[in-house]
Amino acid sequence: MLKSSFTILILSFFFMLAQYVFGQGIPNTKEAYDSLYNINIRLVKINGVYIPRDLDDAHRRIEKLSPSGSIERFIGEEEELVCKKLHFGIGRWMILNWNFYEGSRISHYLKEKGLLHPDDMAQFLLRTLHRKLNNHSLNEEELILELANLRLKEIEEIYKN
Repeated sequence: MLKSSFTILILSFFFMLAQYVFGQGIPNTKEAYDSLYNINIRLVKINGVYIPRDLDDAHRRIEKLSPSGSIERFIGEEEELVCKKLHFGIGRWMILNWNFYEGSRISHYLKEKGLLHPDDMAQFLLRTLHRKLNNHSLNEEELILELANLRLKEIEEIYKN
């Protein structure tokens, strides 16, 4: 009896803590989201993580964050395949730590280029880095259009079913 009461007490504490922590700062209205977004896009750091200001800065940060030897392997792989593989590693890290959902300097920069979905932003950064390191043309507009068309097809598939 004492053991189960203690377990319930601990679980209740963690539940209340989670509500407090996650309830703070999470916008629940458009106005609150817009306000948070407008603050975030001006910040150099969010949660202690440096936020790149543009594409070149993001490329430099990715290279700096990458373990030694991984850039050479990245360069040698086929672009689309290696970027898909890295999406749930460094791509996910960028989405979360560079605050693509709530806004940041780099996500705002990418939105202004026409990239609206965080996954597309991460793919764009990875694929343009791959092209840059392989001395290929970045073809930014073409890549943005390709990612937008893929996103549109995905949405159409969801609504078709």
